[in-house]
Amino acid sequence: MTTLLEVKATKIGELVESFLTERTLIIFDDNVPDELHDIAVLHTKADLFAPVQAGDFLVVGDRKYRIAAVGGTANETLQSMGHCTLRFDGEPTPELPGTIHVEENELPVPAIDTVIAFVRY
Repeated sequence: MTTLLEVKATKIGELVESFLTERTLIIFDDNVPDELHDIAVLHTKADLFAPVQAGDFLVVGDRKYRIAAVGGTANETLQSMGHCTLRFDGEPTPELPGTIHVEENELPVPAIDTVIAFVRY
């Protein structure tokens, strides 16, 4: 297994649970402007060691999700701001450039210190 990116959640925005009902999770490094805090899971900063691609896995705590599609700018924003929009819908074609689509499945609201990682097997 190769870890592409591994971070820990540091803050859970007030609107995260609402976004999860729409099968969407937004993540950012914890140094983003305050106006983005409510909509996202903020996390520790880390380098992206290799680009995320379809077939890799998103790991959130003890749950693992196969990645179906990666938007054209998602790797760039992961590296620069720790940001992407995760859609739990299994779509094989990216909806937006900064979106990573993973298999359709439920995700509970992450807790502080939950590990979020992108891995390749």
